[in-house]
Amino acid sequence: MRFWSKTARLMLTLAMAMALVLPVGPAGAAEGQVGFARIDILAVNDFHGALVEAGKNPGAAKLGGYLLAEKAKNPGGTLILSAGDMFQGTPDSNMGYGKAVVRVMNAIGFDAMVLGNHEFDWGLDQLKARIGESKFPYLAANIIDNNTGKPVDFVQPTVMIEKNGVKIGIIGIVTPETAYTTSPQAVSGFTFGDPATVVNALAPALRQQGAQVIVVLAHLASDMDKSGEVTGDAADLARAASGVDVIISAHSHKKVAGIVNGVAIVQGSYNGRNVGKVGLVYAKAEGRVVAKIVDAGDLVPDKLTADARIKTIVDENERALKPVKNVILGRTARNLSHDKMQLSLLGQWTADVMREVAGADMAFGNGGGLRTGIPAGNITMGALYEVMPFDNILVTMDLTGTQVLQVLNWGIGNRKIGSVQFSGLRVICDSSRPEGQQVLSVTLPDGSPLDLNRIYKVVTNDFMAAGGDQYDMFKDGQNRTDTFVPLREALIEAVKKTRVIDFQGDNRLFDVHAPAAAPAA
Repeated sequence: MRFWSKTARLMLTLAMAMALVLPVGPAGAAEGQVGFARIDILAVNDFHGALVEAGKNPGAAKLGGYLLAEKAKNPGGTLILSAGDMFQGTPDSNMGYGKAVVRVMNAIGFDAMVLGNHEFDWGLDQLKARIGESKFPYLAANIIDNNTGKPVDFVQPTVMIEKNGVKIGIIGIVTPETAYTTSPQAVSGFTFGDPATVVNALAPALRQQGAQVIVVLAHLASDMDKSGEVTGDAADLARAASGVDVIISAHSHKKVAGIVNGVAIVQGSYNGRNVGKVGLVYAKAEGRVVAKIVDAGDLVPDKLTADARIKTIVDENERALKPVKNVILGRTARNLSHDKMQLSLLGQWTADVMREVAGADMAFGNGGGLRTGIPAGNITMGALYEVMPFDNILVTMDLTGTQVLQVLNWGIGNRKIGSVQFSGLRVICDSSRPEGQQVLSVTLPDGSPLDLNRIYKVVTNDFMAAGGDQYDMFKDGQNRTDTFVPLREALIEAVKKTRVIDFQGDNRLFDVHAPAAAPAA
């Protein structure tokens, strides 16, 4: 499969030819700085443990085969980088806390990886274990240890790598959103610094150390419209940072390949479906990059060849997990759909399970805590690991009616974090009103209104209980109790008990501004 378009290949060839005839620079230029060097950067982001080929996901063996084949075209000048969120997302990876993904990345020969927010999902001990198993450095320059006031010591802020005689300085940047999109227990001791401030401090230092090209490997969001305009946090960084040649983006699961303020930005969507690629031509005599070509071509599984060594790793992992992963727990008579931006059928059922298990008046879950729906048919253990990849624990506490209302106002209509999933309440809202002001009325199952002064027993997950997704009101809850019941285990037991789920949902959330349903034919 050809990654570069014919036009891109032609542009790169012309740039190389032009580099050969560029002025050699001032007298006294260093010996040997003649001609040019080609640097190819291959970038993977938000792989989310998609080890097995499925649908549009090529799987690790074919993704690895592609990356190795591309590297073979320029073996001395190719960097293979990861922009984070590699491990969490499928039972194939989650059941081993990402160990199989690390084995794959080692086999491919990744040069460096920046931490994504989901690298913290299983806690620091598991993250440090994966780092210890890896044959490549992990980067993060903007995570500050609050105890020392310095960058954390379990990753590197930067790394210098030489390719085709060119020294490439790489700066790792983690999205500041990690502070509230990750379990606070894992990151509460850290401050996530402003990306532009950190990059503008480190880029000149790397140049002084001999870096000829600066790459920011960033778990920062970006997007690109049909006109090719790139927007988002990575684009903002390109405008604010000085001396940067390339930004590898991630986090937003978008296909991006563009130039902003002279900086090449790429992102390869997610699950290995795309690979961001930047081609650089470095004129040695000029001491600068003279051409940048970007692409993020689709990887079509049927057109890829699996790498045998990586396939063996994946197959071994599947054999080890099969006895557990394929156990049938029960079945659902209908699709339990989920969209984190709204109260979903799966979200309702999950919240109902939480409320029953905890014996609570009401239950709350975050939309992003459920990662996918459950299709009609058999429900396997592996399916529930896909639905709930996080090891969240149920926490109960007492909240006043006022605090409950705060939860609903923050979680309903929130386009940044998604919708709160809830049980034990009926809410009427108006989505045409500003965020935080959409709730019109709240009643209990018996029809009585929510009493703002009354104390209610609520259950949530430990992520929200600690203020995750900026649900800070939970941190003020009284009589907090860690039930030590994992949410995933609660769902597993609910499926086993019910055997056949026929959940249709209800009208616990009614939007007065929603368009009326079309009349039946």
